[in-house]
Amino acid sequence: MPLKEKLPNQLFNLAFVTIEEVLGKNGLNSVLNYAKIPQYIDNYPPNTLDLEHPSSDFTRFTSGLIQVLGEKGARSVMMLSGIRSFEIMLRDMPGLFALDGIEVKDGPTDKLFDEYVRIQNTMSEAATFILGDGLYTIYNTDDGWALEISPCYWCTGLKTEAPICHGEIGFELGLARWIFGKDIKIEETHCMAKGDPMCRFVSYRPKA
Repeated sequence: MPLKEKLPNQLFNLAFVTIEEVLGKNGLNSVLNYAKIPQYIDNYPPNTLDLEHPSSDFTRFTSGLIQVLGEKGARSVMMLSGIRSFEIMLRDMPGLFALDGIEVKDGPTDKLFDEYVRIQNTMSEAATFILGDGLYTIYNTDDGWALEISPCYWCTGLKTEAPICHGEIGFELGLARWIFGKDIKIEETHCMAKGDPMCRFVSYRPKA
């Protein structure tokens, strides 16, 4: 199943609100202009699940960030945006990735990591439904857990030297902070933008 032609308004809303927090309104507007999607300036999509805006606009926005800031400069901005997106989503729109009603209980590190994986599975099922990813695979590794996405709505059509889906890593870090109360190691080991067949994100099991 290919990536859906339109994405939920909430994804655009989260992206624009959080990037504005990091870059300021003028910085965000510069990116929107550069990406040739100025229709979103002072006109963010509403906080709803309605499918009203094309997924290609989201990719243009990501591409604009990278081109304006450079690959290295975009890393920290997209990471912070991803973390804030999770925080805002959890607080204001938990239904977007099926987190409404889910509570996290304290426990030993191994149990918390199992909870992290369980919630990731819940979010992945929701993501497959709303995004239409053709490949959304989760599996255990020797030292953690991996997620593979193809196509990837963060980087579809982009060409970069290094993995560039830092927004996804930030989003996963937001989840980790919610569960563990701290960061865990998460990295993108493969990225379609640099020629890999999929984007692979590995979350490493923290030590007790």
